[in-house]
Amino acid sequence: MLIRLLFSLLFVISSCLVAEERSIIHEGVEREYLVHIPDNFTEDSPIVFVIHGYTDSAKQIMEYSGMNEVSDREGFIVVYPQGTIDSQGNTFFNVGYEFHKDSTIDDVSFIRDLFVSLSEEYSLKRKQGFATGMSNGGDMSYLLACTSADLFRAVAPVAGSLMAKIKETCNTQSPVPIFEIHGTDDRITLFNGDMENNGGWGAYYDLPSTISFFADAYNLDKRSKKIIANKGEGSEYDIYLQRHWSQNSDEEVWMYEIVDGRHVWPGFKIHWWENPIFWYFYGSGNEDINASEEVWSFFKRYL
Repeated sequence: MLIRLLFSLLFVISSCLVAEERSIIHEGVEREYLVHIPDNFTEDSPIVFVIHGYTDSAKQIMEYSGMNEVSDREGFIVVYPQGTIDSQGNTFFNVGYEFHKDSTIDDVSFIRDLFVSLSEEYSLKRKQGFATGMSNGGDMSYLLACTSADLFRAVAPVAGSLMAKIKETCNTQSPVPIFEIHGTDDRITLFNGDMENNGGWGAYYDLPSTISFFADAYNLDKRSKKIIANKGEGSEYDIYLQRHWSQNSDEEVWMYEIVDGRHVWPGFKIHWWENPIFWYFYGSGNEDINASEEVWSFFKRYL
């Protein structure tokens, strides 16, 4: 469990992209967030939430994701919510980890309030936004898909998992399109899941079962799988797109399966000599795809 702590130590990255630091009082707690407003935004611009991982921060995921650059080109607003501090002194979003079972933090309500507040402040016409996130932030994206279809049009977890407790109460009556990006050799959020809770996070499902759960719940009766990056043709990894869809629905469920990929946000790269301990657990990264570009491309389907 503690190896996720390493993730907060690796990103010492300079960024010239500006985001405004803000805070609100939510349920008696001061909550912080960053917001990036592109120069070309309009009242028709969507909002994209980018949610950090356990022990991580809003500033760090802003810097390593590079989502502000996509925002500046495409004209959407980016919000980076900041998690609270748990009893171990680590930042988190409350998705129901076993060691957070006594937490009363309601991050769904916090993110919903941010969406409504910013939509009103900037007189935005769109009534739904998008959410993506890394690791714990990916788990949070699943939670939003299960609880907040009224506000979120699609979500894209990166190295995320569907907690068993979230699945038990997941509302799928209003389908929220899902796009997961995950490495098969992820040693933090296991591709094959951990229903026995050996890692101490709480029970969570394997990725094939997770994708099938949403595809079946949305009545997506067609499936395809194709390779989009090939090691034999110069890529670092084989990457497969698994796509579920139906002729009767616009909603789709996708997964990028990165064969032998680790616990990373694709587009970020690190060499083993720069941080050997991180490299052992997380791998070298992946420049075959850029997660932020791929995520936004998926979201654009639902504008």
